[in-house]
Amino acid sequence: MAINYITKDNGIFDQKITQGLLTTILGIPQVEFVNGGKSFTLTTISTSGLKNHTRNKGFNSGTYGNDKKVYTMGQDRDVEFYIDKQDVDETNQDLAVANISNVFITEHVQPEIDAYRFSTLAAGAGKTKEETITEKNAYSAIKAAILPARKFGPQNLVAFVSTTVMDALERSSEFTRNITNQNVGQTALESRVTSLDGVLLVEVWDDTRFKTKFDFTDGYAAAADAQDINILVVAKQAVIPVVKENTVFLFAPGEHSQGDGYLYQNRLYHDCFIKEQQKEGVSVSLAPKA
Repeated sequence: MAINYITKDNGIFDQKITQGLLTTILGIPQVEFVNGGKSFTLTTISTSGLKNHTRNKGFNSGTYGNDKKVYTMGQDRDVEFYIDKQDVDETNQDLAVANISNVFITEHVQPEIDAYRFSTLAAGAGKTKEETITEKNAYSAIKAAILPARKFGPQNLVAFVSTTVMDALERSSEFTRNITNQNVGQTALESRVTSLDGVLLVEVWDDTRFKTKFDFTDGYAAAADAQDINILVVAKQAVIPVVKENTVFLFAPGEHSQGDGYLYQNRLYHDCFIKEQQKEGVSVSLAPKA
């Protein structure tokens, strides 16, 4: 790790342009963990249906059950940064804990959470289709991905789409649009499509997080056999994006015994699940394997 010491600096930083946490729109459901542990249970109640009445004495017997599915947390992540007090001073506050924390959260934590959730939902989707999307089929492809989940209500659906798909939809030859005063300001034209049939469209322009498989050994990196995701339709009530713990500790010099510096610690314990009986609420379109 290189530290550049300076004598004068204007405080301007050159950092990656990153997209915020996109999957926060799915919400954070409250679940009851088993005995305070790392698992929680959802119950599915089932009954038999009606039978023909014979008009004899009595009724037909029915059956019922309450099957339980256990969901176990798996993503327990953490990091620690130690920043020597003099490194902060001699870099003209470049390495101030606030700067390091901000870069860490925006460039690593938020994209990793999305990457894990997108890949997990894509792997467990109730419907999966491989296709190449162009301006000739973008509109139909999105509608086809939405169709299996429409029964959850369009107001409860979110369709995450890649920038490639959004660009293709913008130039789609499958429908005609009129440019009105609502699209044109004094100096700007807005042509992006933000919803389709009442379903919110969210563009994922950071394609590093929009893939089917990742290696989370050190941060997140696309696996060698990962595929690009074109479209991921999610019914909010069909998924459980759980955050059990998100803890940040900051110790100033003298508040710990690990050295004369600042100690930053961050732990994130989270996971994402698809409800067993509601897999139709997740639909994915994948780009063909390279």
